[in-house]
Order: sequence, then structure tokens, then C-alpha cells
Amino acid sequence: MNNNVELAYLIQENYDLIKESKKILRDGSYIYLLKKLKSEFETAKKNYVNRKTELAKIKQSYSAISIELRKEREKMETNEYKLYNKAGSNLNMIEKLEGAIEIEKQNLKNLEDEAVDLLDEEEKLKKEIEDLRLKLVNIKDNFYDYKEKSSEKVEKARQEMIAAKTKIEEIKSKIPKELFEEISHLMSKSSCAVAKLNGEICGGCRMKVSSMTIDDLINNNSIVHCDNCGRILYYDESEGKIKRKYKRKIRA
Repeated sequence: MNNNVELAYLIQENYDLIKESKKILRDGSYIYLLKKLKSEFETAKKNYVNRKTELAKIKQSYSAISIELRKEREKMETNEYKLYNKAGSNLNMIEKLEGAIEIEKQNLKNLEDEAVDLLDEEEKLKKEIEDLRLKLVNIKDNFYDYKEKSSEKVEKARQEMIAAKTKIEEIKSKIPKELFEEISHLMSKSSCAVAKLNGEICGGCRMKVSSMTIDDLINNNSIVHCDNCGRILYYDESEGKIKRKYKRKIRA
């Protein structure tokens, strides 16, 4: 195997790495997801603040009802005291006091029912607020976790691209100028200039290569091209001999 071909394939691998790194650097999907998470956070935060405001209003209403309940109880207790201790046999006074006490009892019942409803609503809101708080924590954690991983991925791609460009320049000085120019020319047509041979198949065009071309690649010390696409062919000697499929000859 021509050593220049191995170096040419190494150049190709580094160009492939640059291509993949550029894809990562141009990929805006992580920015979209971060914006989406931020939007979800803002929505959840708004709901959280609104529910907290609602809870404060409920507590305020409950405090007001508690004051009204205390006043109604005091009024009823006063009227009951008058009924049992002051009215005596005054039927008119007794009737008025009993009527007032019934009204106060109904008022107390209505206020107590309203207070119970407020307590139920308060419990529901507290649960909803806690759920929203946990959601905010979760979104925030996901945001910073994804941001950190994305930043690491982007930085890794940037460093790999710099290293690949440096490696290409290093290899470029070790191969003939004409070979590098040919690689550049082939890459102007396609992203792959040097293709690995897999069995009898060109890794570039995925088509079968002739036996003669394979023999040239194995035995000669020159640059060999694919019969079909014209790419420079390379095969990895460490993988062993190339497996070929021979057609069985039909005897006459």
C-alpha cells in the first residue's frame, strides 16, 4: 500500500471530522430547546405568581369572615342573654329576640359554609403552588443541565475542528503537492475524495470495484482510483486480505 494513500485517507478522515464539527456548530436546535425551556419557565412562573396572589386574597377573605363570625356570635350571645335574663314575660321582646337569634344563626351558618369553602380552595391552591414550584425547579435544572452539555458539545466540536485543520496542514507537508491538489479537486465535486474499500465495494459510491483495480491497489505502489466514481481508493491492510466473490465456472 502506498504510504501517500494512507496519508490521503487520514486527510479525508480529518475533513470528515471538520464537516461533522461544522454541523454541530451550525445546528441551532439546542438554542431552540433552550428558548422553549425558558418560555415554559416564564409561563410556570407567571402561573405560580398568580396562584400566590389568589392564595393571599383567600387568606384575606378568610380573615374578614373570621371577624364577621366573631361579631355575629357576639350579637347572638348578647341577644340570647337578653332573651333568658332580661325579656322576662314580655312576649313582644321575646318574639323580636328569637327572630334576631334565628337570623344570626343563619348568618353564622352561611359564614361558616363560606369559610369552609375558602379553606378547601386554600388547600387546593397550596397543592397547585407546590406543584408549580417543583415544576419551576425541574425546568430550571433541565435548562442549566442542557445548556452546560450543549456548551461542552459545541466547544468540543470547535476544538476538534481546529485540531483537524492543524492535522491536515501537517499531513499536507508530507505528501506530493499534486496529490493534495487532486484531493482538493475531488472534494470540490463531492465531500469524499478518498474512499475506503470494503470487500470489493467502494465506500464512496457503494459500487463494486473490478478485480484488476483491486489487484492494482494491493500490489502496486501508485494511486488507484475507483472504476465508477474516480475517487482515490484506500484499503486497511490491518483488516487482512480483501474477500472476493468469484463466479463458479460452468464445465462444458
